[in-house]
Amino acid sequence: MLNPVKPGLPFKSLMSATAIGYMVNNLIPRSGEVVRPYLLGKNENISKAAAFGTIIIERIIDTLTFLFMFVIALIYFKNRISAAIPDIDTAVIILAGLVFVLLIWVVFTMFKTEQSLKIVQFFTKILPVKYRGKVDGIFNSLAEGFHILRKPDLLVKIGLYSALLWIVYLISTYIPFYAFDIFTGSEVISLKEGLWNANLLLVLVNVSMFIPAPAATGPYHYIVKLTLVSIFAISETKALGYATSTHLANFIIYLVMGLYYFAASHYKISELKEETI
Repeated sequence: MLNPVKPGLPFKSLMSATAIGYMVNNLIPRSGEVVRPYLLGKNENISKAAAFGTIIIERIIDTLTFLFMFVIALIYFKNRISAAIPDIDTAVIILAGLVFVLLIWVVFTMFKTEQSLKIVQFFTKILPVKYRGKVDGIFNSLAEGFHILRKPDLLVKIGLYSALLWIVYLISTYIPFYAFDIFTGSEVISLKEGLWNANLLLVLVNVSMFIPAPAATGPYHYIVKLTLVSIFAISETKALGYATSTHLANFIIYLVMGLYYFAASHYKISELKEETI
């Protein structure tokens, strides 16, 4: 996604920024989305705002992938989902509407940058002059990050990587079932059905990521419990055990990786604090 901004960015810089961003996200919700472009801009001498533009595109693609997988899960488990979570359809419709509006804005900005800038300037008139120029400059840089949508070959690659990433998440959601005899004990089911169940759990767990809680602590556990207990009739003890262990494993992995790259890159906490506050 950053190829239009600067081709050939080294894997080490991308991995470092991502790991640190995920770590910071676990401590201060959504702050990692600011830290990642800041670190990439600092290390690779690229526009931080343009890098942030690709973060917006990334989130749109992630959400579209989630909505697509949710529709599939909803078709397969429609009655179970509606019975357990009566308002889920409304929530997804609202989310889809917000994503659609954001996508329209991105496309409009990409093809009609000047007109879009005029709209932004109309609303920034109330700002002091010294801030007005900065906001306009940031908007122009963001528009650079949206240029990825003009490259079909990159979009195809991103689509394939998104599908592969979802498969990896799906497998990592399914494997811990064995640790708690979920769908593998007395109620043993086929691998295909187990993956379908894991996909539904993964889809609903993604809902917790939209709630601004540190590392999704609380919302993640609640949704895992709700899904396994209310939809699949798994015992509450097993459901909470699964939720606690998988959440802790992810938290530790992101924390260790983030601290490693943070130390290896000789960053200072004050730098990240300045960007996230």
